[in-house]
Amino acid sequence: MKNLTTNNSQLRGHMFFWPLVFLLNTGPRWEIYTNATEIILTVGMITGLQFLVALITLKFLIPNYLNKGQKITFFSLLLLSLFIASEINIVLRYFYFEPAYPQYELFLKKYGHFELLERMFSPWTFNYMFFTKIPLYAFPIAILVAYNFYQTQNKLLRLNEQKRQAELDALKNQLNPHFIFNTLNNLYALALKKSDQTPMVIEKLSNILDYILYRCNDKFVSLKNEILLIENYIDLEKIRYGERMHVSFDYQVENDVNIAPLILLTLLENACKHSTSEELNKSIIVIQLHTTENRISFSIENSKPAHLKQNNKQQGKIGLSNMRKQLDILYPETHNLKILETKDKYRIDLEIKIA
Repeated sequence: MKNLTTNNSQLRGHMFFWPLVFLLNTGPRWEIYTNATEIILTVGMITGLQFLVALITLKFLIPNYLNKGQKITFFSLLLLSLFIASEINIVLRYFYFEPAYPQYELFLKKYGHFELLERMFSPWTFNYMFFTKIPLYAFPIAILVAYNFYQTQNKLLRLNEQKRQAELDALKNQLNPHFIFNTLNNLYALALKKSDQTPMVIEKLSNILDYILYRCNDKFVSLKNEILLIENYIDLEKIRYGERMHVSFDYQVENDVNIAPLILLTLLENACKHSTSEELNKSIIVIQLHTTENRISFSIENSKPAHLKQNNKQQGKIGLSNMRKQLDILYPETHNLKILETKDKYRIDLEIKIA
C-alpha cells in the first residue's frame, strides 16, 4: 500500500513536470509557429527526446552505474545518450520538419545544402550539439536527478531516525522492567513484614510507574522530573536497606534543561546494586548534579564490597552498556563518560553538552 502511494505521488509529479517542460521548450516566440499542430509536433519531439533520455538515466544509468560508484561509465553513457538524442533530432528535422514547416526557411537558406551525414557529423554539428542541443536535453535530467537525490536523502534521514528511535525503545524496554522488578522486590519484603511504610512505598512506586509509562516516552524530558524520579527511587532504597545505606544527593539546577530519560536512574541503580551487594557494613553513595545553560554534570560514587559476585558484575555491565548505547545515539559528539574503579569505590562522571 505504501509503495502504491509512493508510485502515485511520483506519477502526479511527472504529470506536472513534463507539461511544464513542454511550455519551457515552446518559449516566448509563439509567432514562429503557424498552427497548434506544428507546436505539438515540433515541441513534442524535443520534449519526447528529453523524456526518453531522462527515463534511460533514471531507470538504467543511475541504478546500474552511478549508485555502484562507476561515475566515469555513468557520465560517458549519459553523454552518449544526449548525443544520440541530438542526432535523432537532426534526422527527424531533415526528413520531416524542415520540408513541412516554414519556420526552418532561414536555416535551410544557410545550411540546406548540407547532406544528412554532413548534418550529423560535421565539425559545425558537434559545436551546435555541445553548446545548444545537449544542454537542452540535459536540463530536465539535472532537475529530476537533483529532486531524486533530495527525496533519497530525506528517505534515508527518516529511516535513520526510525532506526534510532527503535534502538532507544529497545534499550528502554530493557531498563524499565529491571527497575520495576527491583522495586517490587522491595515492596514484597515490606509487605511480608507488615510494615507501616508499605502504603508510602506503593504511592511512590505508583508515581514512578506513571512517570516511566506515560511521561518519559519523549526523546528528552525535563531534568527536574528526572530529579524527582531519582529522589523517589532513593527513598525506596533507603526503606529497603535502612541503616545499611547512606545516600547523599546534592543538586544545583540553574535552569530546567532537558535530558534523555532514565540515563541518570540507570547510574543510580547500578550504584545501589553494587554498593549493597554482600556489604556487611554501611554502603555509601554520593551523588552530585550541577547544570548550567549548556551543560549537565553528573557524578555518582559508591562504596564497593571487597568481594563482588561475578553475576552482579555482569548485570552492572549490561546496564552500563545499555546506557552507553543511549548516550551514543542521543549525544553522539556531546557527552563525556568516565569510569573510575578502585579497590573500595566505584565512580562515574557524566558530562553532557546541551545544544
